[in-house]
Amino acid sequence: MPTEISSTSESLPPSAAVQPVGGARFDLIMATLSAWMILGLYIDGWSHMHLHLETYFSRWHAIFYSGFVAMVLFIGLTILQSARKGTPWAHTLPRGYGKTVLGLLVFITGGLGDMVWHVLFGLEKSVEALVSPSHLLIFMGFGLTVSGPFRAAWQRPDEDSPSSLRHHLPLLISLTLLWSVFTFVTMIMHPFVGAHAGLRSWTIWAAHGPVTLENAQIVGISGIVVETAILMGLLLLTIARWQLPFGSVTLILTSNMALVSLLGDQYLLIPFAFLSGLGADLLLMRLQPSIKRIGAYRLFAFAVPVLTYTGYFLGLKAKEGLGWSVQVVTGALVLAGITGWLVSYLVLPPPGPWDRQLTNRRNDRPAEDAG
Repeated sequence: MPTEISSTSESLPPSAAVQPVGGARFDLIMATLSAWMILGLYIDGWSHMHLHLETYFSRWHAIFYSGFVAMVLFIGLTILQSARKGTPWAHTLPRGYGKTVLGLLVFITGGLGDMVWHVLFGLEKSVEALVSPSHLLIFMGFGLTVSGPFRAAWQRPDEDSPSSLRHHLPLLISLTLLWSVFTFVTMIMHPFVGAHAGLRSWTIWAAHGPVTLENAQIVGISGIVVETAILMGLLLLTIARWQLPFGSVTLILTSNMALVSLLGDQYLLIPFAFLSGLGADLLLMRLQPSIKRIGAYRLFAFAVPVLTYTGYFLGLKAKEGLGWSVQVVTGALVLAGITGWLVSYLVLPPPGPWDRQLTNRRNDRPAEDAG
């Protein structure tokens, strides 16, 4: 398990060996500021979907922009305080937070580019707002910024202290927020936003109701596959690095699904996301998947998506009924499981001749590149 390390390098001269920046407190502050930004992003998304605001500046933007300003101020003050103590500029932040600074710069670039984009092409509407290049640049900045605590924890050496949810909280928050950036961008197909499986057909006056139902099934199943790949890619990577304490998956699933459900007013699905996360945590405790237990790792990768979307279908059935047939529902669950299982091979591929090359490459990589 990770432990706190100095943000300075052992190769620095004695004069530069100052009080280290970072540790659990620093990570928790960064995770909190990141949560401020992402919560603001989702509230802004809610305002666009419900109030149909099509302006560049609104009071809803103020939430995540104020979080961004708070993040810049905290990072800037930390850098200045460390530099005044004699720490070289390259070591004024803990290892892992270099890309957070890059993320803030990317965010600023995307914001300025967005203003130019609006002048040239006008304001984006609907799907345009999610896929315009300037907005994608902003989302990339979000991802690089909020993943700082996760990267910092990743690069700390293991220790023998017992695992606890409190100990892992900053990295779990960071992981959840990073996933939430992906789910925001892909909201157009996210099952917890559109609730496609609850659609039986179009309204009674529509001429092409069956076609609409088929399209809903296509979009819904595609969304399940895409969201499963994103979730399991992040979760399996984390499990390969740490033995997560009980409650970790519940925290990740419930927090993200609460944000996503906010966009489409699917609040009744949140308790079912909690139950799915609880089931995944029980499975994690029972199987103990790790790089040393590959069979359990593959099984976990298959089972978690099945649990997640079983909860989704049960929630929809309780809320408004299912519009999909048994064949489509069970097929979607199997596809979700297969997707998670295949992703596990990308995170932990079978042993091969590339193992030694990868090890040599990691050993030759400078520590500074890991920021």
